[in-house]
Amino acid sequence: MLPVPWWLPALILGAARLLWPQQPFIAVLAYHGTCLLGLKGPFTWGRLGRREGLFLLLAFAALPLLLLLPALPFFPKAQVNALLAGWPGGLWAWAAYSFLFNVLIEEAFWRGTVLRRHGWPPWGHGLAFGLHHGVAAAISLPWPWFLPAWAATATAGTFWAASARRRGGLGFPMLTHLWADAALVLLVASQC
Repeated sequence: MLPVPWWLPALILGAARLLWPQQPFIAVLAYHGTCLLGLKGPFTWGRLGRREGLFLLLAFAALPLLLLLPALPFFPKAQVNALLAGWPGGLWAWAAYSFLFNVLIEEAFWRGTVLRRHGWPPWGHGLAFGLHHGVAAAISLPWPWFLPAWAATATAGTFWAASARRRGGLGFPMLTHLWADAALVLLVASQC
């Protein structure tokens, strides 16, 4: 569609978060809308072998264990609850949106469009992907949370970029991204 620069979604996300601090969903919609404007296909599923299938089966089967976590003393519960209060429908609406839209839009934009457009190594792609989540964390959570939010998503972005290239498509990155979003939802559910 449009040649959306890789950094523009982070700028839009940050601006919307600052303009409407009580409605975090507006920032997420603005971020995803900007990503959608920049999509350029075609998008392929790629190859999934038995090893990947077994990995995914075990990873998804282990997800409920997150609900057994005790209260984590360092978890930013007040800020996360405030974010959920500003999301229409709360935790479960945010979860449904994440599963149905976030995974598809981010993978199509980041691994389907940006990765193809730029010849970055996977770690460079991961650093750029992590920036967007770091911006959101810096605005929404206490300041020390910027670093783990950025580092975790930069690492995941590196893995997903390498995986998309190795497997020739978005299938494995989408499924593991879905797992990561489900893990985050269950972590939040166990702590809030």
